[in-house]
Amino acid sequence: MIKGRKQAFHYNVEEYMRKLLLLVRISKPAYNKTLYQDYKIYMNRQKNFRDPKYNHGQHDKYEGAILRGPCDVKYFEDGKEKQVHLNNDGIMYKENNAYVFCMYEIEFNQKTYDKENNKFYHDISWDYIKPLWDEDGLEMMIIKNTSVFFKKFSEAADKERKNWAKGLVKYDLQDKLQDKAYFEKALKDDFESVYHKIDDYKEQKEYRLTINDDSGKDFFILPLENDNSLMFDFFTLEYGKNIIVEISNLEFDPQTNMPNRFSAKLRYAEPVNPIETL
Repeated sequence: MIKGRKQAFHYNVEEYMRKLLLLVRISKPAYNKTLYQDYKIYMNRQKNFRDPKYNHGQHDKYEGAILRGPCDVKYFEDGKEKQVHLNNDGIMYKENNAYVFCMYEIEFNQKTYDKENNKFYHDISWDYIKPLWDEDGLEMMIIKNTSVFFKKFSEAADKERKNWAKGLVKYDLQDKLQDKAYFEKALKDDFESVYHKIDDYKEQKEYRLTINDDSGKDFFILPLENDNSLMFDFFTLEYGKNIIVEISNLEFDPQTNMPNRFSAKLRYAEPVNPIETL
């Protein structure tokens, strides 16, 4: 996780950024168009994901949780000693005014790299897509130049004077909720509880962009500099089908042995609707 403005902190960032190839967003076309047409990031309020009205892939009653019962805990907050009692089903949440933009990350893996033909393959499983499925259909959007996208996000958040973070979600929350050190850290850190989820969601391989905003609205729209420099593919998904992504012409960093360049022309194994490219 990388954070900006008030605090500068990086967690295993260099190792991860050497592996990241693409970011994927599955959503309704209207929400995806907010980014690839309007250059705006539509961010949902984190606490709203606890609402059962969201579909199975989005709803999570543990979203933002920092403690689970049964327990009695004393802690200090704002210089005052406080105490919380939770019954068996009780959950304590971090109310951090966080707004998140959720994506699926594709990172390099030697196991699916065809060295002879210099091609890398990644299977986006139907097990990931199905819980997100909407009866009106969904669109897959692929962000191809991720470093440019990250730079635009951080610059836009700084311009709006918002504290921000970005990074991979860890699927270890079931253990963290019994960990006093995690509880104390999450109390002090507005972003810590955004980047831990329970193991049930590990298929999502989620990468999140996060900002803090105290408006209380259900969503926050972050405008990016619109210079047409971002590169996207997008297409309509078909029910029940995996998507195989093929990346070709990879160039590798001699020091890290990880890809740092590849062809912008991606191929997708499923013959869905004609692919549009920006």
